[in-house]
Amino acid sequence: MKTYILNLPSAQERRTYQLQQAQRLGLDAEIIAARSPADISEQFFRENAFSWERPIKITEVACFMSHHAAWEIIARSDAPALVLEDDALLASGTPALLNWLSALQEVDYVSLETRQRKKLLGTHSIAHADIQVSLHPLLQDRTGAAAYVLWPAGARILLQKFTQKGMGLADAFISSTYQLKSWQTVPAMAIQADMATAYGVACPINSNSLIAREKMPSPPTRGAWHDFQLKSRRVMAQLRMAARFLSCVWRARRQYVGIDPKAF
Repeated sequence: MKTYILNLPSAQERRTYQLQQAQRLGLDAEIIAARSPADISEQFFRENAFSWERPIKITEVACFMSHHAAWEIIARSDAPALVLEDDALLASGTPALLNWLSALQEVDYVSLETRQRKKLLGTHSIAHADIQVSLHPLLQDRTGAAAYVLWPAGARILLQKFTQKGMGLADAFISSTYQLKSWQTVPAMAIQADMATAYGVACPINSNSLIAREKMPSPPTRGAWHDFQLKSRRVMAQLRMAARFLSCVWRARRQYVGIDPKAF
């Protein structure tokens, strides 16, 4: 399975680490140059900054478009691929997991990540006899887009949503796309560097978020009516989340997804 690593050209330490990690795990990795604010034109920013539930910062637009670039590549392919942000730490069992996932059918998206927030997981699972990982239906998630496997059909769903509704925060955009046939690895097979200490894992790279480091303000809204529109979207998104939860709760449970620290 191909691995696409989203990496800012200026983030050399992370690039080096990701290439070393890929070599250690035997991953077929390719770097995709992540977008920076300098790559986003003023016109494109103005056209997309207000398509979500709140004004999106230019750093967040750049992050979304970095994932979008990977989705476009996967949508044109005939096989799933692993997408990594450049601060993702992978468990040692990742190669065996990817080999298993590559043969699965009727799957659009698998999250490898956890961030100390509960996820709504289906009570049934799929297990592999030779690896200590199971897959649970991922019915509702809240955050995290640092490590996921995406199938071509799933990539096309995400691209179509962007065309029809505009962008959002990358992780929230994915997790709110309920058309995806989504699954979660248990235990999680990836964490971001900023979560390493919380999970008792040594962090090999600078864990500061490059997006958070960019002190870019949110763009100002255009007045009271515009504020009302954004708040209305937020309310509707919360209602959709509540409806999703109620429609799935009989076959699911909210739970933390842990990791095996010895695997990192």
